[in-house]
Amino acid sequence: MNLIKTRPLISTLVGLGLLIGSLTLPTVFAQDNSDGRYRPEGRTFARNAANLFDDRLFEARTYVAGTDVAEFASATIFYPLTLSFDRPNGVVVMSPGYTGTPESYDWWGPMLASVGIITAIIETNTPEDNLEQRKDALIAGVELIKRENANSTSPINNKIDESQIAIMGHSLGGGASLQAAVELGDDIKAVIPLTPYCCELGQSFEGDLNGVSTPTLIVAAAMDTIAPPETHSRLLYDAINPSTDKVYLEFAEGAHSLPTNQGSNLQAQGTYVYAFLKANFTGDSKYADFINGEGEEQFSSYETN
Repeated sequence: MNLIKTRPLISTLVGLGLLIGSLTLPTVFAQDNSDGRYRPEGRTFARNAANLFDDRLFEARTYVAGTDVAEFASATIFYPLTLSFDRPNGVVVMSPGYTGTPESYDWWGPMLASVGIITAIIETNTPEDNLEQRKDALIAGVELIKRENANSTSPINNKIDESQIAIMGHSLGGGASLQAAVELGDDIKAVIPLTPYCCELGQSFEGDLNGVSTPTLIVAAAMDTIAPPETHSRLLYDAINPSTDKVYLEFAEGAHSLPTNQGSNLQAQGTYVYAFLKANFTGDSKYADFINGEGEEQFSSYETN
């Protein structure tokens, strides 16, 4: 049975990193070679999340791959600069929303890569690619990541733990991520739709998502007028098999663009997404305890099962 919780204030948890000094665990020191290709806020959010969980912080690097893939135009890959003896990393593949580009979401790359999660943000063949095309792009993105892991000339060669792969998407990409999760099954460990649009543009959601067996975190915005939660995010959450681990996180404020560079509550979004990924990648209870904890006052709804 689903557990619906009214969450008291613990927003100070996410900001706790601001009060904590330097990390006690080792940090890799290197010059940032991004040349301004991503927004610096992600690095700050990562530092706060790392402090909160007492995790290691990495320098982030980025490169472009997948220009020869039929299902999408390219993928911008953000990765942590690790040492030769470090363990392989988990990875998340992300699809933009309708008319979106990787540049619209590039705070996510340094945010997640700086705390050790490789992040591949897909550029669709056209900004107007439909839900089905975005679903296929996410599946192809997972395959690209595996090829990069096996490619001796790739910066992430042998850097990926292929048992720790997740997918994520915004808007139409979020709806596509759930459809891709049905096909990918046990090949992925988590799926994260961000203010998802339920279906093909202009259509209403029909059927169910009983085929989604992957742990799912849906991030919604109560003030979303493009994909209102009652006909999109909430409807999708309820349609997922009740036996599947799932979390519904709805911000009281924020619009459909919540997960983009121009969105709001980015620190909280990044921290909860990171914790959800790590909980399902590693099974470490500190992340699961955070996800199953008291939540934050800015959430209008927070539900887990």
